[in-house]
Amino acid sequence: MTREAIDAAAPTTPRLSAQSLTQGVMRLRDGCVVWANGTLVALAARGDAVVGWKVEDLFEEAGRGLPRAGGPAAVDCRLMREGDEGREVVCRRVDVSGDAETWLVEDVTHVRRVERELLRSGRELAHALRECEALRERLRSERAEREELLSVVSHELRTPVTVIGGYNRLLLAGDVGPLSEEQRRFLEESRKSCERLNHFIGNLIEASRADKGAHVLELGQGPIEPVIEGVVAMFRPLLEERGIALRVCSEAGPCRARFDRLRLEQILNNLVGNAIKFGHRGGRIDIRTRLAETTDAAPGLRFVEVEVADDGPGVPAADRERIFEPYVQVADESRGGGLGLGLAICKRLVEAHGGDIRFRDREGGGSRFSFTLPAEPQS
Repeated sequence: MTREAIDAAAPTTPRLSAQSLTQGVMRLRDGCVVWANGTLVALAARGDAVVGWKVEDLFEEAGRGLPRAGGPAAVDCRLMREGDEGREVVCRRVDVSGDAETWLVEDVTHVRRVERELLRSGRELAHALRECEALRERLRSERAEREELLSVVSHELRTPVTVIGGYNRLLLAGDVGPLSEEQRRFLEESRKSCERLNHFIGNLIEASRADKGAHVLELGQGPIEPVIEGVVAMFRPLLEERGIALRVCSEAGPCRARFDRLRLEQILNNLVGNAIKFGHRGGRIDIRTRLAETTDAAPGLRFVEVEVADDGPGVPAADRERIFEPYVQVADESRGGGLGLGLAICKRLVEAHGGDIRFRDREGGGSRFSFTLPAEPQS
Protein backbone atom coordinates (compact mmCIF):
# COMPACT_ATOMS: atom_id res chain seq x y z
CA MET A 1 0.00 0.00 0.00
CA THR A 2 1.48 3.35 -1.07
CA ARG A 3 0.88 6.87 0.02
CA GLU A 4 -0.83 7.51 -3.31
CA ALA A 5 -3.36 4.72 -2.50
CA ILE A 6 -4.20 6.02 0.98
CA ASP A 7 -3.51 9.62 1.65
CA ALA A 8 -5.25 11.19 4.55
CA ALA A 9 -3.80 14.57 3.71
CA ALA A 10 -6.23 14.84 0.79
CA PRO A 11 -9.51 14.17 2.58
CA THR A 12 -11.81 13.39 -0.37
CA THR A 13 -10.00 11.18 -2.90
CA PRO A 14 -8.05 8.96 -0.49
CA ARG A 15 -11.13 8.34 1.59
CA LEU A 16 -13.07 7.26 -1.49
CA SER A 17 -10.27 4.85 -2.51
CA ALA A 18 -9.82 3.62 1.06
CA GLN A 19 -13.53 2.89 1.33
CA SER A 20 -13.25 0.50 -1.61
CA LEU A 21 -10.60 -1.68 0.09
CA THR A 22 -11.48 -5.09 1.50
CA GLN A 23 -9.11 -4.44 4.41
CA GLY A 24 -9.79 -2.13 7.30
CA VAL A 25 -8.11 1.27 7.21
CA MET A 26 -7.84 3.78 10.02
CA ARG A 27 -6.09 7.04 10.77
CA LEU A 28 -4.60 7.56 14.23
CA ARG A 29 -3.66 10.76 15.95
CA ASP A 30 -2.42 10.89 19.53
CA GLY A 31 -3.52 7.28 20.05
CA CYS A 32 -7.11 7.90 18.89
CA VAL A 33 -8.99 6.88 15.74
CA VAL A 34 -9.76 10.01 13.73
CA TRP A 35 -11.08 8.20 10.66
CA ALA A 36 -11.95 4.61 9.60
CA ASN A 37 -13.24 3.07 6.40
CA GLY A 38 -16.47 1.07 6.21
CA THR A 39 -14.64 -2.28 6.23
CA LEU A 40 -13.11 -1.56 9.63
CA VAL A 41 -16.40 -0.24 11.00
CA ALA A 42 -18.15 -3.45 9.89
CA LEU A 43 -15.32 -5.60 11.25
CA ALA A 44 -15.49 -3.87 14.63
CA ALA A 45 -19.30 -4.21 14.66
CA ARG A 46 -19.59 -0.87 16.48
CA GLY A 47 -21.38 1.30 13.92
CA ASP A 48 -19.94 4.81 13.64
CA ALA A 49 -18.59 4.71 17.19
CA VAL A 50 -15.11 3.65 15.96
CA VAL A 51 -14.07 7.25 15.35
CA GLY A 52 -12.91 8.87 18.56
CA TRP A 53 -12.05 5.61 20.27
CA LYS A 54 -8.66 5.15 21.84
CA VAL A 55 -6.47 2.38 20.47
CA GLU A 56 -6.39 0.49 23.78
CA ASP A 57 -10.20 0.56 23.98
CA LEU A 58 -10.59 -0.83 20.47
CA PHE A 59 -7.71 -3.30 20.37
CA GLU A 60 -6.41 -5.84 22.86
CA GLU A 61 -2.73 -6.62 23.02
CA ALA A 62 -1.69 -10.12 21.94
CA GLY A 63 1.92 -10.01 23.04
CA ARG A 64 3.43 -7.66 20.45
CA GLY A 65 1.95 -4.31 21.42
CA LEU A 66 -0.72 -2.10 19.84
CA PRO A 67 -0.72 0.30 16.87
CA ARG A 68 1.16 3.33 18.23
CA ALA A 69 3.27 6.14 16.94
CA GLY A 70 6.91 5.15 17.09
CA GLY A 71 6.03 1.51 17.70
CA PRO A 72 6.54 -1.52 15.43
CA ALA A 73 5.36 -1.14 11.86
CA ALA A 74 3.30 -4.34 12.17
CA VAL A 75 1.63 -5.78 15.25
CA ASP A 76 -0.64 -8.76 15.96
CA CYS A 77 -3.53 -7.91 18.25
CA ARG A 78 -7.22 -8.55 18.79
CA LEU A 79 -9.98 -6.25 17.55
CA MET A 80 -12.57 -6.27 20.32
CA ARG A 81 -16.26 -6.57 19.41
CA GLU A 82 -19.36 -6.42 21.53
CA GLY A 83 -21.03 -9.76 22.14
CA ASP A 84 -18.25 -12.08 20.97
CA GLU A 85 -14.60 -12.92 21.52
CA GLY A 86 -13.34 -10.46 18.93
CA ARG A 87 -11.26 -10.91 15.81
CA GLU A 88 -7.55 -11.59 15.44
CA VAL A 89 -5.99 -8.93 13.24
CA VAL A 90 -2.65 -7.74 11.91
CA CYS A 91 -2.17 -3.95 11.92
CA ARG A 92 0.40 -2.49 9.50
CA ARG A 93 1.54 1.12 9.37
CA VAL A 94 1.48 2.28 5.73
CA ASP A 95 1.76 6.03 5.93
CA VAL A 96 2.74 8.87 8.26
CA SER A 97 1.40 12.31 7.32
CA GLY A 98 2.10 15.10 9.73
CA ASP A 99 0.84 14.16 13.15
CA ALA A 100 -1.37 11.22 11.91
CA GLU A 101 -0.63 7.67 10.85
CA THR A 102 -2.48 5.43 8.42
CA TRP A 103 -2.85 1.75 9.37
CA LEU A 104 -4.19 -1.24 7.50
CA VAL A 105 -6.16 -3.72 9.65
CA GLU A 106 -6.31 -7.26 8.20
CA ASP A 107 -8.61 -9.90 9.69
CA VAL A 108 -6.50 -13.07 10.15
CA THR A 109 -8.82 -14.94 12.51
CA HIS A 110 -9.37 -17.85 10.13
CA VAL A 111 -5.68 -18.02 9.22
CA ARG A 112 -4.62 -18.10 12.87
CA ARG A 113 -7.25 -20.77 13.61
CA VAL A 114 -5.88 -22.92 10.79
CA GLU A 115 -2.33 -22.32 11.98
CA ARG A 116 -3.22 -23.41 15.50
CA GLU A 117 -5.00 -26.49 14.18
CA LEU A 118 -1.98 -27.39 12.06
CA LEU A 119 0.30 -26.88 15.03
CA ARG A 120 -1.93 -29.07 17.21
CA SER A 121 -2.11 -31.73 14.51
CA GLY A 122 1.65 -31.59 14.07
CA ARG A 123 2.21 -32.11 17.77
CA GLU A 124 -0.26 -34.99 17.85
CA LEU A 125 1.41 -36.54 14.81
CA ALA A 126 4.84 -36.20 16.40
CA HIS A 127 3.49 -37.83 19.57
CA ALA A 128 1.92 -40.65 17.54
CA LEU A 129 5.19 -41.19 15.66
CA ARG A 130 7.09 -41.41 18.94
CA GLU A 131 4.57 -43.95 20.20
CA CYS A 132 4.84 -45.95 16.96
CA GLU A 133 8.62 -46.00 17.21
CA ALA A 134 8.38 -47.13 20.83
CA LEU A 135 5.96 -49.89 19.80
CA ARG A 136 8.26 -50.96 16.95
CA GLU A 137 11.18 -51.14 19.33
CA ARG A 138 9.10 -53.10 21.80
CA LEU A 139 8.00 -55.46 19.03
CA ARG A 140 11.60 -55.99 17.90
CA SER A 141 12.65 -56.73 21.45
CA GLU A 142 9.75 -59.10 22.07
CA ARG A 143 10.36 -60.86 18.76
CA ALA A 144 14.03 -61.37 19.58
CA GLU A 145 13.14 -62.72 23.02
CA ARG A 146 10.51 -65.00 21.54
CA GLU A 147 12.90 -66.38 18.91
CA GLU A 148 15.53 -67.03 21.56
CA LEU A 149 12.95 -68.74 23.77
CA LEU A 150 11.69 -70.86 20.90
CA SER A 151 15.19 -71.93 20.00
CA VAL A 152 16.21 -72.79 23.57
CA VAL A 153 12.98 -74.56 24.50
CA SER A 154 12.76 -76.59 21.31
CA HIS A 155 16.33 -77.80 21.51
CA GLU A 156 16.10 -78.53 25.21
CA LEU A 157 12.95 -80.58 24.65
CA ARG A 158 14.25 -82.58 21.73
CA THR A 159 16.95 -84.44 23.69
CA PRO A 160 14.68 -85.93 26.40
CA VAL A 161 12.02 -86.75 23.81
CA THR A 162 14.61 -88.62 21.77
CA VAL A 163 15.73 -90.55 24.86
CA ILE A 164 12.15 -91.42 25.84
CA GLY A 165 11.38 -92.50 22.30
CA GLY A 166 14.50 -94.67 22.18
CA TYR A 167 13.63 -96.55 25.38
CA ASN A 168 10.06 -96.86 24.17
CA ARG A 169 11.21 -98.59 20.97
CA LEU A 170 13.45 -100.94 22.94
CA LEU A 171 10.52 -101.99 25.11
CA LEU A 172 8.21 -102.46 22.15
CA ALA A 173 10.84 -104.55 20.36
CA GLY A 174 10.88 -106.96 23.31
CA ASP A 175 14.63 -106.57 23.86
CA VAL A 176 14.17 -106.47 27.63
CA GLY A 177 11.49 -109.09 27.94
CA PRO A 178 8.01 -109.99 26.74
CA LEU A 179 5.11 -107.56 27.09
CA SER A 180 1.51 -108.15 27.97
CA GLU A 181 -1.16 -106.79 25.65
CA GLU A 182 -2.01 -104.03 28.10
CA GLN A 183 1.66 -103.05 28.52
CA ARG A 184 2.08 -102.97 24.74
CA ARG A 185 -1.02 -100.79 24.39
CA PHE A 186 0.33 -98.34 26.97
CA LEU A 187 3.69 -98.18 25.20
CA GLU A 188 2.01 -97.64 21.83
CA GLU A 189 0.11 -94.71 23.26
CA SER A 190 3.35 -93.38 24.72
CA ARG A 191 5.05 -93.75 21.32
CA LYS A 192 2.29 -91.82 19.57
CA SER A 193 2.54 -89.06 22.16
CA CYS A 194 6.30 -88.88 21.63
CA GLU A 195 5.74 -88.56 17.88
CA ARG A 196 3.25 -85.75 18.37
CA LEU A 197 5.59 -83.95 20.74
CA ASN A 198 8.50 -84.42 18.36
CA HIS A 199 6.37 -82.97 15.58
CA PHE A 200 5.48 -80.00 17.79
CA ILE A 201 9.17 -79.42 18.57
CA GLY A 202 9.96 -79.54 14.87
CA ASN A 203 7.46 -76.74 14.31
CA LEU A 204 9.11 -74.66 17.01
CA ILE A 205 12.55 -75.12 15.46
CA GLU A 206 11.21 -74.37 11.99
CA ALA A 207 9.51 -71.20 13.23
CA SER A 208 12.77 -70.03 14.78
CA ARG A 209 14.65 -70.66 11.55
CA ALA A 210 11.96 -69.08 9.39
CA ASP A 211 12.00 -65.83 11.38
CA LYS A 212 15.72 -65.59 10.61
CA GLY A 213 15.15 -66.19 6.90
CA ALA A 214 16.76 -69.63 6.85
CA HIS A 215 15.11 -71.62 4.04
CA VAL A 216 17.73 -73.94 2.55
CA LEU A 217 16.08 -76.51 0.29
CA GLU A 218 17.67 -79.69 -1.01
CA LEU A 219 15.63 -80.03 -4.17
CA GLY A 220 15.18 -83.28 -6.00
CA GLN A 221 12.55 -84.53 -8.38
CA GLY A 222 10.31 -87.55 -8.53
CA PRO A 223 6.78 -88.74 -7.71
CA ILE A 224 5.16 -87.25 -4.64
CA GLU A 225 2.80 -90.16 -3.93
CA PRO A 226 5.43 -92.20 -2.01
CA VAL A 227 6.00 -89.21 0.29
CA ILE A 228 2.27 -88.94 0.90
CA GLU A 229 1.99 -92.66 1.64
CA GLY A 230 4.88 -92.42 4.12
CA VAL A 231 3.18 -89.57 6.01
CA VAL A 232 -0.13 -91.45 6.03
CA ALA A 233 1.60 -94.55 7.45
CA MET A 234 3.03 -92.45 10.29
CA PHE A 235 -0.45 -91.19 11.18
CA ARG A 236 -2.12 -94.60 10.82
CA PRO A 237 -2.36 -95.25 14.61
CA LEU A 238 -4.06 -91.88 15.15
CA LEU A 239 -6.42 -92.49 12.23
CA GLU A 240 -7.43 -95.85 13.66
CA GLU A 241 -7.81 -94.39 17.13
CA ARG A 242 -10.30 -91.79 15.87
CA GLY A 243 -11.93 -94.10 13.36
CA ILE A 244 -11.09 -91.77 10.47
CA ALA A 245 -10.90 -93.16 6.93
CA LEU A 246 -8.16 -91.59 4.80
CA ARG A 247 -8.16 -91.90 1.03
CA VAL A 248 -5.36 -90.92 -1.35
CA CYS A 249 -6.35 -90.25 -4.95
CA SER A 250 -4.28 -89.11 -7.91
CA GLU A 251 -6.45 -87.66 -10.66
CA ALA A 252 -3.87 -88.07 -13.43
CA GLY A 253 -1.69 -90.93 -12.31
CA PRO A 254 1.63 -90.41 -10.50
CA CYS A 255 2.53 -86.70 -10.24
CA ARG A 256 6.20 -85.87 -10.50
CA ALA A 257 7.46 -82.63 -8.99
CA ARG A 258 10.58 -80.81 -7.83
CA PHE A 259 10.70 -80.70 -4.03
CA ASP A 260 12.71 -81.11 -0.86
CA ARG A 261 11.49 -84.42 0.53
CA LEU A 262 12.01 -83.49 4.19
CA ARG A 263 10.18 -80.15 3.74
CA LEU A 264 7.34 -81.79 1.81
CA GLU A 265 6.93 -84.29 4.65
CA GLN A 266 6.78 -81.38 7.08
CA ILE A 267 4.06 -79.63 5.04
CA LEU A 268 2.01 -82.83 4.83
CA ASN A 269 2.56 -83.59 8.53
CA ASN A 270 1.03 -80.23 9.45
CA LEU A 271 -1.93 -80.45 7.06
CA VAL A 272 -2.79 -84.10 7.74
CA GLY A 273 -2.24 -83.60 11.49
CA ASN A 274 -4.67 -80.69 11.48
CA ALA A 275 -7.21 -82.70 9.46
CA ILE A 276 -7.07 -85.48 12.05
CA LYS A 277 -7.13 -83.05 14.95
CA PHE A 278 -10.19 -81.12 13.79
CA GLY A 279 -12.00 -83.82 11.81
CA HIS A 280 -14.94 -85.70 13.23
CA ARG A 281 -14.51 -89.12 14.78
CA GLY A 282 -15.53 -91.69 12.21
CA GLY A 283 -15.14 -89.08 9.48
CA ARG A 284 -13.04 -89.01 6.33
CA ILE A 285 -9.94 -87.26 5.00
CA ASP A 286 -9.19 -87.04 1.29
CA ILE A 287 -5.75 -86.34 -0.17
CA ARG A 288 -5.80 -85.62 -3.88
CA THR A 289 -3.00 -84.89 -6.32
CA ARG A 290 -3.28 -83.49 -9.81
CA LEU A 291 -1.44 -81.47 -12.42
CA ALA A 292 -2.37 -77.83 -12.02
CA GLU A 293 -2.87 -75.38 -14.84
CA THR A 294 -0.30 -72.71 -15.58
CA THR A 295 -1.04 -69.50 -13.64
CA ASP A 296 -0.73 -65.90 -14.81
CA ALA A 297 1.88 -65.35 -12.11
CA ALA A 298 4.10 -68.10 -13.57
CA PRO A 299 3.37 -68.42 -17.30
CA GLY A 300 4.92 -71.41 -19.00
CA LEU A 301 5.46 -73.35 -15.75
CA ARG A 302 3.57 -76.47 -14.72
CA PHE A 303 2.65 -77.29 -11.14
CA VAL A 304 1.48 -80.25 -9.12
CA GLU A 305 -1.35 -79.52 -6.70
CA VAL A 306 -1.86 -81.44 -3.46
CA GLU A 307 -5.14 -81.07 -1.59
CA VAL A 308 -5.96 -82.22 1.95
CA ALA A 309 -9.69 -82.10 2.73
CA ASP A 310 -11.41 -82.91 6.03
CA ASP A 311 -14.98 -82.91 7.34
CA GLY A 312 -14.27 -80.73 10.40
CA PRO A 313 -15.89 -77.44 11.42
CA GLY A 314 -14.05 -75.41 8.79
CA VAL A 315 -12.65 -71.91 9.29
CA PRO A 316 -14.85 -68.87 10.13
CA ALA A 317 -14.98 -66.35 7.28
CA ALA A 318 -13.58 -63.60 9.51
CA ASP A 319 -10.41 -65.62 10.19
CA ARG A 320 -9.54 -66.87 6.72
CA GLU A 321 -7.18 -64.02 5.94
CA ARG A 322 -5.19 -64.71 9.12
CA ILE A 323 -4.86 -68.48 9.31
CA PHE A 324 -1.45 -68.49 7.60
CA GLU A 325 0.01 -65.93 10.01
CA PRO A 326 2.30 -67.12 12.84
CA TYR A 327 0.76 -67.58 16.31
CA VAL A 328 -2.79 -67.26 15.02
CA GLN A 329 -5.30 -69.79 16.30
CA VAL A 330 -8.88 -69.72 15.11
CA ALA A 331 -10.01 -73.13 16.32
CA ASP A 332 -11.07 -74.20 19.78
CA GLU A 333 -7.82 -74.46 21.71
CA SER A 334 -9.20 -77.31 23.79
CA ARG A 335 -9.32 -79.34 20.60
CA GLY A 336 -6.41 -77.87 18.68
CA GLY A 337 -3.77 -76.85 21.17
CA GLY A 338 -0.35 -75.83 19.83
CA LEU A 339 0.97 -72.36 19.12
CA GLY A 340 -0.62 -71.66 15.76
CA LEU A 341 2.64 -72.22 13.85
CA GLY A 342 1.78 -75.13 11.56
CA LEU A 343 0.02 -73.28 8.73
CA ALA A 344 2.49 -70.39 8.85
CA ILE A 345 5.33 -72.88 8.41
CA CYS A 346 3.47 -74.58 5.56
CA LYS A 347 3.07 -71.24 3.78
CA ARG A 348 6.76 -70.38 4.12
CA LEU A 349 7.94 -73.77 2.93
CA VAL A 350 5.53 -73.89 -0.02
CA GLU A 351 6.53 -70.40 -1.13
CA ALA A 352 10.21 -71.32 -0.76
CA HIS A 353 9.51 -74.04 -3.36
CA GLY A 354 7.95 -71.44 -5.66
CA GLY A 355 4.36 -72.56 -5.08
CA ASP A 356 1.41 -71.20 -3.15
CA ILE A 357 -1.07 -72.45 -0.56
CA ARG A 358 -4.70 -71.57 -0.01
CA PHE A 359 -7.84 -72.48 1.88
CA ARG A 360 -11.28 -73.28 0.50
CA ASP A 361 -14.50 -74.65 1.93
CA ARG A 362 -15.27 -78.29 1.41
CA GLU A 363 -18.65 -79.11 -0.08
CA GLY A 364 -20.89 -80.39 2.68
CA GLY A 365 -18.74 -78.80 5.40
CA GLY A 366 -15.11 -78.92 6.34
CA SER A 367 -11.86 -77.49 5.01
CA ARG A 368 -9.74 -77.94 1.91
CA PHE A 369 -6.11 -76.88 2.07
CA SER A 370 -4.26 -77.10 -1.23
CA PHE A 371 -0.69 -76.24 -2.19
CA THR A 372 1.33 -76.37 -5.37
CA LEU A 373 4.86 -77.51 -6.19
CA PRO A 374 6.75 -77.02 -9.45
CA ALA A 375 6.18 -80.01 -11.72
CA GLU A 376 9.15 -82.01 -12.91
CA PRO A 377 10.32 -80.55 -16.25
CA GLN A 378 9.15 -82.52 -19.23
CA SER A 379 11.90 -84.23 -21.18
